[in-house]
Amino acid sequence: MRYLSSNDVAEILGINISTLKRWTENGTIGCSKTAGGHRKFTMQHVRDYYKNTKNSDKNLGLGLEKLEHKTIYELINKSNYEELAKVLEINRDKLPVTVIGAGSNIIIRDGGIFGLVIKLGKEFSQIKLHNDCIEVGAATYDRVLSNYCQKNEIGGMEFYFGIPGTLGGAVRMNAGCYNSETKDVFIKAKCVDYRGQASEIRNSKELFSYRESNIPQDMIICDIYMQKKNASKNAISLKMKEVDEQRKKAQPQQIKTAGSTFKNPKDQTDKKAWEIIEEAGLKNFELQGICFSSKHSNFIVNNQTKSANLIEDFGEYVRSDVKKKLGISLNWEIKIFGER
Repeated sequence: MRYLSSNDVAEILGINISTLKRWTENGTIGCSKTAGGHRKFTMQHVRDYYKNTKNSDKNLGLGLEKLEHKTIYELINKSNYEELAKVLEINRDKLPVTVIGAGSNIIIRDGGIFGLVIKLGKEFSQIKLHNDCIEVGAATYDRVLSNYCQKNEIGGMEFYFGIPGTLGGAVRMNAGCYNSETKDVFIKAKCVDYRGQASEIRNSKELFSYRESNIPQDMIICDIYMQKKNASKNAISLKMKEVDEQRKKAQPQQIKTAGSTFKNPKDQTDKKAWEIIEEAGLKNFELQGICFSSKHSNFIVNNQTKSANLIEDFGEYVRSDVKKKLGISLNWEIKIFGER
């Protein structure tokens, strides 16, 4: 877990050390103390302060002119591209930046995420039809895109009906299922980097590989342009139904899972990740309320509320045991953020 000093927290809140000391004494903000009596803080103390103060909505609303005096935000949900770019330009390397999409395939460790956390808002979930392509906001849910294309007789997007999350995340990790991948329909994306500079990324052979892309980590995908292929509503509906039936048959439904846990190690073996896990004798492995789904051995099921770190510990044990027994390296498909 990452601890913050009194100086760190004073800078975060835009106050002096004397005020911070007084606030800890009267309970305005919580803290822990070392054996020697020194104050130490965690991100949760800062979050609780913002949550409990009368000005919490104002503080979390991110007045741009005050950004330089604030150094931790739990979530920023900016309304448009220009405001997002301005936030990033003002921040400009002062804080680490983390971008989350729908949160459907991530683990956030117990210590939380230090720095600027950005989640794109509704203005980034628009879909526009052009003569030769579809423009899709990065915050658009994959299923929403699939349904939209079905209604407008646009083929090629049926596989998104079986993928949770948003299109921005799908592009970032080249999401796919049932023999289709994002790279097959992607044309280009409008992005902004962590310093607020705009750029454009176009499809190429080097851009995508299995379940990942070479899009720089400091790029935020904002708008995506996809191929527009005409198809009949009936044909699209049949494909979407097939995708949905396959998903329901093979994957667990309505349980606490972050989706597919490990990538298939295609560079090492033709076997799927779930087959490798079962071959290693880990199908029924359990750790403090965490186990694999009985329906699919590459889906972790979380039945505990004690710690998110335990989910990562479970996965790391599986990776280590598979490597030891079979000599195969499993890599996470789930994204892991934050401090332990």
